[in-house]
Amino acid sequence: MAKGDGSGLLSIGDISAVTGLSVDVIRIWERRYGFPTPIRLPSGHRRYPDTDLQRLRLIAEALAHGQRPALVARADADALRRMILPTGGSRLDALWQSVEAMDPDRMRNLLQGYLEGMGWQPFLQEVVKPLLDRVGIAWAEGEIGLHHEHLLTEVLEDLLRRMRQVLPVLAGEGRVLLCTLPGERHRLGLLMAALVFAGRGSRTDLMGVDLPLASIAQAAKLLRVNRVAISLSIQHTGEPMRRMILDLKDRLPEDCLVLIGGKGAARTRRIRGVGRMPELDMI
Repeated sequence: MAKGDGSGLLSIGDISAVTGLSVDVIRIWERRYGFPTPIRLPSGHRRYPDTDLQRLRLIAEALAHGQRPALVARADADALRRMILPTGGSRLDALWQSVEAMDPDRMRNLLQGYLEGMGWQPFLQEVVKPLLDRVGIAWAEGEIGLHHEHLLTEVLEDLLRRMRQVLPVLAGEGRVLLCTLPGERHRLGLLMAALVFAGRGSRTDLMGVDLPLASIAQAAKLLRVNRVAISLSIQHTGEPMRRMILDLKDRLPEDCLVLIGGKGAARTRRIRGVGRMPELDMI
C-alpha cells in the first residue's frame, strides 16, 4: 500500500482499496458525520491516519453484517466490535487460542472434533463463520499478523475440501461452477459455498480465484453447468464488480443462472436476473 509522501499517512484510494468502501462514500461520511478526519498536507492533498483506517475496517465489517450506515458511522470502536463479533463460547475461545499460538495441529484437532460432534451445516455457521469474523477483526486491529490468518486459512481449506469430497451427488440437483472474478483472490468463501452446494447434492466444479470473464464463460459452457456462483469479499463491491457481473451474465447461456455471495454481495447493487446468497443458509 502506498504511504503518501513517506509520512505514514494514507490516501483516500488506499483507504478505499483496503476497506472496500468507495471513495464517494468516504467523502460523504466526512461531510455528513465528520469522520474520517483527513489531514491536509502542504500540497493541499488529504491524507488519513492509520487509526482512521482501523475504524473504517470495523465499519465496513459492520455494514457487511447488515448494520445501517447512519448507525455504524457514529459508533465508536467498542460498539462496532459488539455489532460484528460473535458472543464466543468455549468452542470459539479454544480455536482463537490455537490461532494466536500458531498451533496448526490443535486447530485441526479442534475443528475435526467440532465437525464430528455437530455435523457440517452447524459447523459452518456456528464455528467457521464466527471464527473468521473474529480473526478478520483481530488482524484489522493489529492483534494478530497476516501469518496467523494465512495459517488458519490453509488449515480450513484442507478441511473444507475433504468434507466436500465425501458428499454424494444427487440426480436432479444440477451442476455449479464456483469462482471469483478478476482481482478477487479470497478463496475461503468459495470453498464454504461449494460445500453447501455439495451438501444439497449438486455437482460442484471449483475453478478457483481471479479468473478472467472469458475463461469463466467458456468453462461454464464446456462443463454444461446450470449455475455460476461468484464469491465477493468485502474488498470487492460496488459498481466495478457490478459491471463485471453484467458482462459475465451476457457471455453465458440464457438458461445459466448467475449467483453472487459473500460479504461483498450484500453491498453490491441488485442486478436483474442475478441471484444473491449473502448468507450460506440462503444457497
